[in-house]
Amino acid sequence: MNSRIFLLLISVFFISSANAVSVQGLYRAEINLPVTQSETQMLNEAFGLAVEDVLIKVSGDKNAITGNLLAQAKKKASTWVAQHSVASLNELLPSDNGLVPGKEVKVIFYQESIDGFLSQNGLPVWGDNRPSVLIWLVSESNGIRTLSGSKEPSETLNEFAQVANRLGVPIYAPLLDDVDKKSIAVSDVWGFFEDSIANASKRYQTDSVAALKISNYAGHIGGSLLVLLKNGESERFSLNGETPNDIVSEASIALAKTFSSRYASVRNRLSASKINVRVAGVISYSIMNKVQSYLESISVVRDVILVQVDGEKVEFSVEIDGDKQKLFNSISLSRLLINAPLNALDTDANRVVSYQYSGVK
Repeated sequence: MNSRIFLLLISVFFISSANAVSVQGLYRAEINLPVTQSETQMLNEAFGLAVEDVLIKVSGDKNAITGNLLAQAKKKASTWVAQHSVASLNELLPSDNGLVPGKEVKVIFYQESIDGFLSQNGLPVWGDNRPSVLIWLVSESNGIRTLSGSKEPSETLNEFAQVANRLGVPIYAPLLDDVDKKSIAVSDVWGFFEDSIANASKRYQTDSVAALKISNYAGHIGGSLLVLLKNGESERFSLNGETPNDIVSEASIALAKTFSSRYASVRNRLSASKINVRVAGVISYSIMNKVQSYLESISVVRDVILVQVDGEKVEFSVEIDGDKQKLFNSISLSRLLINAPLNALDTDANRVVSYQYSGVK
């Protein structure tokens, strides 16, 4: 089955591609506010709330966007606004004076302002090309455990999709059809049996897989998250909260930080390094341009320079932020370039890495 199922607000879409997802709207936020103050005051409040949302999405690190750093950002937010619009809402919103009319404020920030602020404060800038994540969610309520999926939705899964979407993490849900039910049991997910979860997930072809379990027994709420990464590694997190939604929020934050730490780098002059990338199978000038443009689009890449052309092989010097592994992680999200063995003469693996052009992105 060459498809994946994206869950957002319990809507299901079928997508033919298995590579990373280009997340839209990283520098945009929508804020709903009750009309209880002047428009100028309302806009300032909306800009402050919007910049918090955007900084979290772009950095992938919600826990860092707090305190003095957040206060500084909110003071500067109005100067970073590229566009904004205000529209009346159809529904009333709660306020200290009861239900009152509401306004929706849509805000778009200058990318350079957001990226520059994060870099100046030692935080990563995570680009829009992000790994897709299949989520197996199992909930236990007073001893009864149930899986959630697109054919068996739940409020908890819906909440998870919404929160993850706000953090810029592309979440997918399993169908939970007869094929899934034959390949995996509720106990496999609850027990975090990695082999069973990984095998059941193959049909969906996502970049990563996560399993989330939430327990609610006699009013005690608890949870755990397992993340299976593309390179075969895994991470586990213990989650705490007073409600299932608290657990969902903690799980989403952990996912975003996990992937940001692998695909995003802090941009500063001290973090720069270089490596040569050799690509075979480049049979035309247009393909060479396509490969170079792709490398330039990777968020950790600062600059790409063509070094040499040798028949159907081209070599680029790639300047990056952070360690080389983050470049390799990012390339692995696309099927455009496939790992290829180095020639026996290329003994310096720290200087050059070799790929094969596949023609598929």
